[in-house]
Amino acid sequence: MRQAGKSSARSDDKFEVLFCGRVSVAHKKAPPALIDECIEKFSQLHGSGFGDKGGNGGGLVGGLRRVLTLPSNGLGSGGVGNGAAGSPTTMKRPVLFKRDPSFPCLQALDENGLSPEISHTNTTDAHAHSAGVQPTSLQENRTMLFTVGRSQIFLVSPDTKKVAIEKSFREISFCSQGIRHVDHFGFICRETVEGGSCHFVCYVFQCTDESLVDEIMLTLKQAFSVAALQQNAKTQSQQCDSCPMQQLHRLCERIEGLHPSKTKLELQRHLATLDNQEQASVFENTMRARPKSDQEENELVMASLRNLYEERQRSHQHTLSGDSKQVTVCTTVPALSLAAFYYSFPLYSNYVLLFVYSVNRELDILCSHSCVCAYLCFSDVAALSTPSAACWVGESPLRSHRHSWRQQIFLRVATPQKNTEANAGGSGDSSIRVVPEERTKRSKEELRELWRKAILQQILLQRMERENQKLQESDLQNKRLKLDYEEITPCLKEVTLVWEKMLGTPGRAKVKFDTETIHAAVAQGVPRQHRGEIWKFLSEQFLLRQTVPSRPPANDTPYKELLKQLTSQQHAILIDLGRTFPTHPYFQAQLGAGQLSLYNILKAYSLLDPEVGYCQGLSFIAGVLLLHMGEEDAFNMLKFLMYDVGLRKQYRPDMIILQIQMYQLSRLLHDYHRDLYSHLEQQEIGPSLYATPWFLTAFASHFPLGFVARVFDMLFLQGSEVIFKVALSLLGSHKPLILQHESLESIVDFIKTTLPNLGLVQMEKTINQVCEMDMSKQLQAYEVEYHVLQDELLDTPPNLNQHQRAAQLERTNQSLRQQNLDLLEELQVSHARICSLESRVEALAQSEGQLREQVSALEEEKKQLASTVTRLQDLLTMSLLVCFLLLRQGLCRMKQG
Repeated sequence: MRQAGKSSARSDDKFEVLFCGRVSVAHKKAPPALIDECIEKFSQLHGSGFGDKGGNGGGLVGGLRRVLTLPSNGLGSGGVGNGAAGSPTTMKRPVLFKRDPSFPCLQALDENGLSPEISHTNTTDAHAHSAGVQPTSLQENRTMLFTVGRSQIFLVSPDTKKVAIEKSFREISFCSQGIRHVDHFGFICRETVEGGSCHFVCYVFQCTDESLVDEIMLTLKQAFSVAALQQNAKTQSQQCDSCPMQQLHRLCERIEGLHPSKTKLELQRHLATLDNQEQASVFENTMRARPKSDQEENELVMASLRNLYEERQRSHQHTLSGDSKQVTVCTTVPALSLAAFYYSFPLYSNYVLLFVYSVNRELDILCSHSCVCAYLCFSDVAALSTPSAACWVGESPLRSHRHSWRQQIFLRVATPQKNTEANAGGSGDSSIRVVPEERTKRSKEELRELWRKAILQQILLQRMERENQKLQESDLQNKRLKLDYEEITPCLKEVTLVWEKMLGTPGRAKVKFDTETIHAAVAQGVPRQHRGEIWKFLSEQFLLRQTVPSRPPANDTPYKELLKQLTSQQHAILIDLGRTFPTHPYFQAQLGAGQLSLYNILKAYSLLDPEVGYCQGLSFIAGVLLLHMGEEDAFNMLKFLMYDVGLRKQYRPDMIILQIQMYQLSRLLHDYHRDLYSHLEQQEIGPSLYATPWFLTAFASHFPLGFVARVFDMLFLQGSEVIFKVALSLLGSHKPLILQHESLESIVDFIKTTLPNLGLVQMEKTINQVCEMDMSKQLQAYEVEYHVLQDELLDTPPNLNQHQRAAQLERTNQSLRQQNLDLLEELQVSHARICSLESRVEALAQSEGQLREQVSALEEEKKQLASTVTRLQDLLTMSLLVCFLLLRQGLCRMKQG
C-alpha cells in the first residue's frame, strides 16, 4: 500500500464506506442480484468463522496484505499494495518489484497511458482462492474513504493512513447496487493470474444508507463520462483509423481473454492478411525460438507483429476523417496502440517486460529508486543462447536507442559464466552470449527462478534499508512538523523543570497539587514539547477539583471500536478537513496523515455524541489537540473539553447556549468598556457578527497557533470562561483603534482581519490579563438575566406601544437586579458553607490521618512487646534448664560424698 496524501488538481469526491470483501466472478458484466449474493456468501463465511481465521490472513491487517493488494495494475493504475510474504499476485503483467510505499503515486501518465507502478504478491490461502470469496474480518477496522479521482478510484484506510485499493477507470467494467441490500454497492474489475489468463473480481462495500449509495453511483457515472471524453479528445488528435498500431490494437481486443488455442487460430487469420514477405519474416522469427506450447508461440507471433507494425507506424501518414488528403507524418508510435498492446493482451506470462517512464517532476523519484528506463529480459534464458535470438530481441525500432542498456541488464542477470575473458573481450551482441557448459548444468526453470530471486532480493534489501531509515526519522520529523509554530511566551529552563517535576510525580492522577503553584506555572509559560502531556495533567487536576461531577457520555464505546463504524456526518467532516489549518504542513496534504487522523477523531466524536454529531468549529478544536498529542489522546481530551469543561453546550443544534454567550459578551462590554459598547451599538454591530468563530473554535480559526496554544493552556486550567476573558481583553486593548472606524464594514473587517495579526508583545499582554481576571459570578448573573428577559418577552402582550414596552422592560430590569442581589447573597452564603464544610472535611481528614498514624504506632509497639515477651519466655526456659542442671549436679555430688 502506498502512502495516502497525494495532491490532485481536481477536488476528488470522497465517501466513507465499509469494505465488505471481494468475490471472483465469471464475467465482466454482473447479474442484477450479484451484490446480494456476495453479501450472503460473506455472511455464510463469517458464520463459519472463516473470515476471522489465520491471524494476518484475515481482516484489514492481513486482508490489506492478502486481499486488498491483489488488484491488477492496469491502465492508469498505481501501486496497490504491500503484500505479505507469500501472498498471491494477480497482475496484468508479471513484475519485478514493488514501489516504495512512502513515495507518492505518479499522477501524470506517460503518453501511452502507462503507469510505472507495479506490484507482485503470492497467495497461500487455498481455501479463499479456490472459493473465490474473501470477506474482510469483522474484528478489524474495515472503514475506508472511497475517493473518485480524475481517472481512477482509490480507497484510503484512515486506520493505517495508506491507500489500500487503487483502480483506474479502464480496469473497471461494471458498477452495481444491491437490490435487497440497497445500502451496498460494488464494482467489477479485471485482474490477471499467473499463466496469463484473466479473471474478474467484484469488490463490495457498504454505506450508511441508500441515499449515499445513490450519490456514489451518480458520481462514478459522471466521472467515467468525463474521463472518456477527455481520453477521446486526447487520442483523437494523435491517431487515425488507418494507423498500423490501431490495427494491432483491434487485434488485441479480439484475442483478449481467449484460450491459447483459439488465440492461435485468430492470429493465423490475421497473418493471412499480410503479404508473403511479412508472413515469412514472422514465421522465421517464431520458429527460430522453437516454442514449446501454443502460449509461447502466440507470444512470439505477437512480438513479431508488434515490431512489424511499429516499423509501419514510423512511416505512416495520418489522414483526416472523411478526407483522403494526407496531413502529417507519424514518426512516433501512437499512445493508444502501445496501451492497447501492453494492457489488452496478457502476452508476457513467460518473460518479464517492465516500462518505467520519467514523467515531469517524478523523474528524480524514479532515478532515486534506481529504476530502469526500459528493459526486456526473457525468463526462458535458453531462448537467448543463440545469436539469432539475440538479434531478434534487438530488432524493435522503438527500443533501438536503449540497446546498450538492455545488454547491461542481461549481463547483470545472466548466469555466472566460466569464459569471462572471452565475454569481456566481446562487444555488442556478443556480451549476451552464453557459455554452453554452464547453461547445460541448469534447467530453464532453475535459471528463471534464480534470475527472479536475485532481482527480488536486491530490491527487497534496498526497500528494507529505506524503510528502516524512515522509521528512525519519522517520529522526530512528525513531531517537529506538528509543532511548527512560533511560541509567544518562551518557557524558561526553571519553569520547565517545575513542569517536569509535576509530570513525573508517581500516581499524579490522584494527587491534588497546589492551585497557586499550577496557576503560577501556567502564567510563566508552558514548554511546547511537553504541552500535550501538560494538558492531560491539567485535565486530571480539573477533575480532582470538580465538586459536582459532570454528566458522562451515554455512549461508552472505546475509541478503536468507534472507528469501525460509519458516521452519517461524513460529508460535513470531509468538507471541513481541507479548511482546517490549510497552511499548516501537517494538514496540507489531501487525505494525508494529518487529515486522516483528524477525520478519525471527528468521526469518533460524532458517533459518541449523536446529539451534537459534528458542528463547524470542532475540527479546529480537535486539530489543535492533535498537533500536541497522539490520535487517541486527542480524542480523550476533546471528550474532556466537551463534557467536563462544558463546550458541547454551544454546539447543540438549537445553538441557545451560543446565543447566551453572545449576550454575556455584550453585557461584559457594557460593564467594562461602555464607550466601545455604545459605538458598536450605534453601528448595529452585535457580538454574533465577529465573536461566533472565537467561541466555536477557541480562536483557532483566525489567530496564530502560538496564541491559540496559550488560550488552550488557560482553557484547561480555568474552563470555558477563558474565552470571554480573551475576547474582552482583545477588544479592550484595541478600543482606540476600533473607535476610529465609523462604518459597520470597516469595524467588522478590522476585528476579523487586523485584530488576529497581533504582535508577540500584545499577545503575551493579553494572556497576562486573562490570568488576572475573574468574571465567573458576572457570567452566571448574565445567564439568569438572559433567561428572565426571554420569559418576559414571551409574556409581553403584543399590543403595547414602544414607550409602554420600554417601561415594562425597565421594571423587569430592576426586578432582575434585585433577584441578582438576592441570588448573589445566597451564593455567597452557600459558598461560605461549602468552604466551611471543605475545611471541616480537611480537618477530619487530617484527624483521620493522625489516628491512622497512632494506630500504626500502637500496632508497631504491640509487635515489639510481643517480641519482648517471646524473648523473655525463651530466657526463662533457659534459666530453668540451667537451674535444673545445676541442681542435678549438686545431687550427684552429694551422693558421691
